[in-house]
Amino acid sequence: MTEEWLGMDDICYVTGKIMSKDDRARFTFEFDAWVSEEGQQLIEDYIYDRHTAGLTDEDVPDFQIIFGEWYAQDAAAASRDDEFNG
Repeated sequence: MTEEWLGMDDICYVTGKIMSKDDRARFTFEFDAWVSEEGQQLIEDYIYDRHTAGLTDEDVPDFQIIFGEWYAQDAAAASRDDEFNG
């Protein structure tokens, strides 16, 4: 019998929950951690509609940093695609 130990790669930085192996998690270099799909949704809910999510700036100070990092990465990737595709 082989035991699989949980590592930090298995825990969502935002929710603190164990992620499944098929979760489409996204990495944040700012915090050197993985964020599950559920965590990504929490971040988006906070960014786009804080009041609906029921969160305040004091609750989630890292969300804006993570979102900004991902936004910059996505914008850079889109720019590279535009240059490549002409």
